[in-house]
Amino acid sequence: MSSGAINGKEICILDKTANIIRIYMKNIPLPLVNAIRRASYTEVPVMAIDYVEIFENNTVLYDEIIAHRLAMIPLTSEDALEKYKRPEECQNARLGDPDCYAVLRLEIETGNEERMVYSGDLEATDPDVKPVYENMPIVLMAPDQRLRLQAYARLGYGKEHAKWMPVSVAAHRYVPELEFNINDMDNECLKCIEMGYPDIAEIIKTKQQGRIKILNDINTSGLYWCITRKCSKGVKLTYNDKEYILKVESTGALPPERILIEAAKAVARKAENLLAQIRELRREQS
Repeated sequence: MSSGAINGKEICILDKTANIIRIYMKNIPLPLVNAIRRASYTEVPVMAIDYVEIFENNTVLYDEIIAHRLAMIPLTSEDALEKYKRPEECQNARLGDPDCYAVLRLEIETGNEERMVYSGDLEATDPDVKPVYENMPIVLMAPDQRLRLQAYARLGYGKEHAKWMPVSVAAHRYVPELEFNINDMDNECLKCIEMGYPDIAEIIKTKQQGRIKILNDINTSGLYWCITRKCSKGVKLTYNDKEYILKVESTGALPPERILIEAAKAVARKAENLLAQIRELRREQS
């Protein structure tokens, strides 16, 4: 766990895996937290297939369906952010421009047996832009069928299309706080909490009384139900509106921490653009 605090504001990484990061924030303005969350969906560029040239296809699926399935396959994008131009710079680029597009090819011909075509069958000309997962099904081919195509991937933003969204989840919530005194709790109350939240029940038994913050990645709706339906006194659940937990789950195209960094940069750029426009208006009015 790593953390930092400046002027009463605190940010702490609760836990992190390859595709998920959870961050604790204290005294950070909620509009800023929400702006970063929204920017994670819409303002962080990642690679996705945008054009598909299908040269031969006698499978059961239409060309358009195959192209759509290809577009929704997450592609590795961390190195691509440094190698390829941003979408706004590639609006007038020719198809296949190496500064804007990465090329992936697929050529499959079945023999006497049927075969499932997976994302791992795509051959990338750039090793830094390839399918994140190799086992995503594209089409089931019957015997004596052929599929041959070339796909072009470029950087894009989630506000253009969902295929360019680098996150599957980006959500924040208030930090739940539990205040308890086991001497005032009846057995039915503790039993209810213990059934759904054994770790919390163990803390109550150990500490006997006090106040704890629930920072684990759990849904506290069941705990709220226990407290309101089974507990007449001795325990209280509140939600601190000055402290948040931000959870970001990546599609795999970018590491979650890189997504947050790029999202924060995007919010900063928008703020700078807004300030520049305000200054310009003031100059015009003076």
